[in-house]
Amino acid sequence: MPKFLLILRGDPEVWRHQQPEAIRDLVGRFEAWAGKLMAQNRFLDGKKLADGEGRVIVRDGDASRVTDGPYGESKEIVGGFHLIEADDYEHAVRLCENHPELSIQGSVEIRRLDTMGG
Repeated sequence: MPKFLLILRGDPEVWRHQQPEAIRDLVGRFEAWAGKLMAQNRFLDGKKLADGEGRVIVRDGDASRVTDGPYGESKEIVGGFHLIEADDYEHAVRLCENHPELSIQGSVEIRRLDTMGG
């Protein structure tokens, strides 16, 4: 069965300005969404990325250049990921239609993993 990476993007300020009970509610919605897919054996993994940390490596001529990151010009950053199994892209979209990230003005990018011949 194909595997799909869900790349969760959003504005970290949305989380910072929430009251503790609102954060608990939102975390509960994430857990419920993942639990529903776990019950169907479709949720494989998922993690929140650490706030404010990261490195970006780019090739600069013959050398690599490393900068702190991710610091884009946009307010929308990658905040986490989920790995799921679905029959195809359309099925993956249906599984994600009620993803909690969408309720806080975030986005969910869905990408099929390439098996690279395996």
